[in-house]
Amino acid sequence: MSESPIPPYLDRVRSEWINYNGHMSEAYHVLVFGLASDAFYDEIGLDAITRERGRSSVYTLEAHICYLNEVGEGTPLEVVTRVLDFDAKRAHIFHAMRHGEERTLLATEELMLLHVDMTSRSAALFPLEVQELLRGLHEVQANLPRPEQAGRVVGITR
Repeated sequence: MSESPIPPYLDRVRSEWINYNGHMSEAYHVLVFGLASDAFYDEIGLDAITRERGRSSVYTLEAHICYLNEVGEGTPLEVVTRVLDFDAKRAHIFHAMRHGEERTLLATEELMLLHVDMTSRSAALFPLEVQELLRGLHEVQANLPRPEQAGRVVGITR
């Protein structure tokens, strides 16, 4: 079974994304994951036109990134998105960034998202069509093993 029935976000590491350690900077990991989130929104019916027409948006309430392997210049990237959970206003999603050819897991990002009415700037119900798409994605992915990095807490283990 595929991790996600939606197409992965694809990119390639640019030279300007490389830091003084010779690998992709954390800021550009966030950029790639942000672009993957935008692609995910498009797939579930929350594209820019729909958000503008509905005067709504999606806010990130919490994010957790795990940097698992160094990522060098020119590396092809593939980000697959899973819906771990959702309710009428929130979505708990998980991005897995892999090397686009070798399939090595490079980094992960776990997000808690909130649908927002931009007029009142308050939480709002997802449109019913979006709720149905989230439900379908969640059901398709429900039997997959929970990602090892999901639900981790930052801290020094003693």
